[in-house]
Amino acid sequence: MQASSNAGSGGLDGETASSTVAKSHCKNNKSGSSTVVQVTAVGDTDDLALVSQGKNLNVMYGASPSTIDKYSRVIFPVCFTCFHLMYWSPSLLSVVCCCAGNGNFFENSTQNSVIQSNYTIIGVIQTRTYKEINIEWVPPPKVSCLDPSKSGDRGTLPQLDLTRPQFKFSRNKPEVQLADRKDIPYEVKRIASLEFAPLNKQIQVIKHDVLGTVQRHAFDCSSLESAIACLTIKIRNQQRHTKTCRRDVMSRVICKENIDRRNSLLKYLRKADYKRFEWLLEKLDLVYHPHPEFIVPVTRKGSIMKLTNIYCERMRNDRLETYKKELENEKVKFAEEKAEVEKWIEEEEKQLGLRN
Repeated sequence: MQASSNAGSGGLDGETASSTVAKSHCKNNKSGSSTVVQVTAVGDTDDLALVSQGKNLNVMYGASPSTIDKYSRVIFPVCFTCFHLMYWSPSLLSVVCCCAGNGNFFENSTQNSVIQSNYTIIGVIQTRTYKEINIEWVPPPKVSCLDPSKSGDRGTLPQLDLTRPQFKFSRNKPEVQLADRKDIPYEVKRIASLEFAPLNKQIQVIKHDVLGTVQRHAFDCSSLESAIACLTIKIRNQQRHTKTCRRDVMSRVICKENIDRRNSLLKYLRKADYKRFEWLLEKLDLVYHPHPEFIVPVTRKGSIMKLTNIYCERMRNDRLETYKKELENEKVKFAEEKAEVEKWIEEEEKQLGLRN
């Protein structure tokens, strides 16, 4: 253990000089089976000569009481081998343990010992602690912003009939008219169907199917309802894609931007026409999550404080219920004692002639 005061050169004050001399006399000496540990003893400048002559530190008894209380300070460690508090050796100017230790010690002692009045133990660790309670905080799982539960998409893309013709063939004419034509071979109808069409053509058909359920008229493509419906189909298609292709960063970014844009349009529609807003949510199978005014971060300390408050409130309620039950049981005993006392009072009054 190193001394707490460093040795200095010329121009030292009295306290530093005495610490330096004490340090020079306490350098890890070993005597027999006792392990000697270096400590720092701070004395007065008047005692510097006595300490330098090799006399024990009890020369501090010759100093004034104010000097003893002001400057006397010694560290008493605990032996790592036997865990006993070491004692001061006046002849060796050091702390000694009775066991043949290996020189490993704890500087901070939790044990108490009666030391002479001119020495003080410093570095004692406080042993008072809090009572442990069974409260375990599990951090909430991180949910991606693209997850349907967070974006509000309860529904998915509908299943398509792949025998239907592509949108460019049925845009101006009904699908039934194209399917009923006899002059078109079956192979041509199959090639023109969604079975051999790319995915974007299938999404195009789904988008126009959903758009037809929310449009105000046949040519409505710019209203809030139409824009929200188109964004919803795009978002659900991108969510399906990002589940299989997690490294497609561009698709994830575009999906997040579309979700934010849809939430913004839903907010405006909610302010403008709340009934139409509710009707659109029901049609598209959506859940609207408004943006919170204040975002409170979830921290371990704050969550444990809340759990502790819940635990204390529950304990308080349990104790109150137990106390109420005890009082209810005491009411029965009190009623019986009251009836007995009233009966005794009535008999005494009759004997004394106080009651007719």
